[in-house]
Amino acid sequence: MFARLRMVQGIVNRTFGFTPRPIVMFYLLANHRIFGMFARALDGIFYPRWRETQLGSPVFIVGNPRSGTTFLHRFMVDQRLGIGHQLWQLLFPYLTGRFLVRPFIPLLEYVSPARFHASKAHPTSLTSVETDDVLSFFRFVDGLFLYGYFLAWDEYDHLPELEAQLGQNADRDFNWLRDCLKKNLIWYGANSAEKQANRNVAKLFSMALRPKAALDAFPEGKFLYMVRDPANVVPSGMSLLSGVLRKALPWDKAKPEAHARYFERIYQGSLQLFSRFHEAYVKGELPPDRVYIVRYHRLMAEFDVVMREICVFIGQPLTPELEKIIDSTAASQRARKSEHEYNLAEYGLTKERIHKDFAFVYDTFDIPRT
Repeated sequence: MFARLRMVQGIVNRTFGFTPRPIVMFYLLANHRIFGMFARALDGIFYPRWRETQLGSPVFIVGNPRSGTTFLHRFMVDQRLGIGHQLWQLLFPYLTGRFLVRPFIPLLEYVSPARFHASKAHPTSLTSVETDDVLSFFRFVDGLFLYGYFLAWDEYDHLPELEAQLGQNADRDFNWLRDCLKKNLIWYGANSAEKQANRNVAKLFSMALRPKAALDAFPEGKFLYMVRDPANVVPSGMSLLSGVLRKALPWDKAKPEAHARYFERIYQGSLQLFSRFHEAYVKGELPPDRVYIVRYHRLMAEFDVVMREICVFIGQPLTPELEKIIDSTAASQRARKSEHEYNLAEYGLTKERIHKDFAFVYDTFDIPRT
């Protein structure tokens, strides 16, 4: 972990000049790691039954960042179709640790990574339901987050290594995820009278790079793959990353060629996220009884129809109350217009290039070109 953090410090220094933020991050991560070691040991003493807890039928929402995964994830959790991890729970997945940390959440907001995120797309705080990829990042300090925010700035291209690393670490990451999902069930009351407490709803971008391994690791799980027009997804994802980095680092000190190289790396990473899932899909490795394709444009236009199909797919009973909420949400989504517009030239892109490079997405998943 410390070797990777030293590498990050070097990349940041070469790109932006010296800034103390990585040093502060090192300090916080080191203390987080020490706290986690003690909390995991205490879980074995005070919650010895967590290992025997059954996952039931977890639901995994998979897709590129900014493809609508957060909207679907939060809707399902809000409507009690399952439980999700709030950001503070992702940072502290240990049961005893949560009891110790929970009273200090308002204070921790001041050092939370969420403070760097713009809330225009969706509000983010320690109590927001967020992506479960955070679990692996704070446990192992590698993977997509490390690459997207730091390694992609390096002169050396780390993307091939990232892909290989994610494949090699699949068992490690999914075993850790399974442990955290079990503990989350206990936190919310596994096997209680409340249906939602018997099922996790998790969102992971990284599963798009290793979908077959994810299905093998969670044979009891159901997977919802979100696919959206890449001409919207790619620049939106770049806007998300650059928005965070503009707040966290001296963005303007980086040379124009460093910005251009960074955006090209993120573009190629987005392309790989789509292509790895697509490859497994066309090979027939993702059976339709395990994987349901959620097309974003259809979810927005026919939310009521798609959401009912999802409920049938995951085995969720449609109560009158749920049907009413689905119908009201469908009406609001049909009337909603996105406020986001992106200047593709800012990221060195053209719509023609995206349409060409991502043709396999449009053609295979029947996504309208915009």
